Amino acid sequence: MGRLHGFRDYVLDRWETVRKAEKRLDGLQQKYETYFTEVGKVREGELAQLRDAIFTRRGRLPDGLDRELDDALEQAGRDFDRRLQELEGEHARLLEEAEQLRAASLEAEHAVRERNVALDRAEEELKERNRKLLSRITDYNRRIRELGRGFGFFSNLFRMRRLRAERRLLDEQQADLAARIEALRSRWAREEQAHAEEEARLRQAWLDISTEAAARSAKIEHLRATRGRIVERTALEQVLFGRQPDLPAPGPDDPRCPRCGVPNPAGNHFCFICARRLADDRPDLAGSLLELAELNLHHQRFSEGMQACQEIIGLVRGLASGLSAFSKSVDDMIASEDRYPLPKLQIDVPGDSMAYGSNFDKLLEAVQDDQSLHPKAFAERVNAWIEGIYTEQRIKDYFETMGEELSRQADRQW
Repeated sequence: MGRLHGFRDYVLDRWETVRKAEKRLDGLQQKYETYFTEVGKVREGELAQLRDAIFTRRGRLPDGLDRELDDALEQAGRDFDRRLQELEGEHARLLEEAEQLRAASLEAEHAVRERNVALDRAEEELKERNRKLLSRITDYNRRIRELGRGFGFFSNLFRMRRLRAERRLLDEQQADLAARIEALRSRWAREEQAHAEEEARLRQAWLDISTEAAARSAKIEHLRATRGRIVERTALEQVLFGRQPDLPAPGPDDPRCPRCGVPNPAGNHFCFICARRLADDRPDLAGSLLELAELNLHHQRFSEGMQACQEIIGLVRGLASGLSAFSKSVDDMIASEDRYPLPKLQIDVPGDSMAYGSNFDKLLEAVQDDQSLHPKAFAERVNAWIEGIYTEQRIKDYFETMGEELSRQADRQW
């Protein structure tokens, strides 16, 4: 039987294997992103070149291109106006919300002022009653002094005793008034604090909404000023970005790309792997249309391939994260063995987990940096291999089987 240290070493070994696969995938993704950026830049350049060629020949364009552009311009204009109207509606709604917040703030301020006036009045009334009461107490003290002078003290003894009840009543009334004044002031302070907090909340909400409304307003003004260019660009993209060529498959004797070394048919304007330009730029309308169609194909395939690769990277990162967390759990159990008088746990990695974990080595082999593979082809190859193996349930079973074995042996031996 093995020990916990061996169990942890197995988990760390699987983690290192998965991390290597993740690093290779990250490197491939960075390379693909570089190619994709290049495709985007060249495609933008071809679109600008075509725009000038197309709009100088409007009404004389080949293959029904004039009609396509007319339809696209009309549709783009409608879509633009609808979106602009939606933004204007959002802007009006934000202004209304801001005004409601401002009105709520003013109403709260007015209510606080009214309450303050009422509280001021109530406090003054209590203070006036307190002054009168203090005057009565002063009068009482004077009477007591007069009754206590000379031999009159003995003759007035019983009268002084009766006055004690009056003094107790005066003291109680004065204490009650003082408490009511203090309670009134405390209530005033609480209401002032509550109002200040509410006012700060309203002010911040008004500021946030006003800022958002200002951003909407700026966007609306920009859209109004650039409507023509935006509609024109949208229509051009709709018509031109949908065109894609039917490129022949490369053969082993075709010319090779000077960057990635992959064969490409002689008629290709760009390498089908790394999208590097293979032929001189054609500035004429027909040539630019062909080049843009080819770039559209590369752009679409790179987009799909990179998305698929990103999903694979997400899967691998999830595995690495799970293995890292599991190794920490084993570390905690090893720390418990060292800290407490516990027997050394005898445990082996379950056979089912060992068998499934061997797939991580195959995963590492599957993500080798193959320069001849397009990101879409690469993702399709890897996905074809991992399909059915790296399912959510099988990954869950892998970790749960090891976790249950740890718990079972700990319960039995500790």
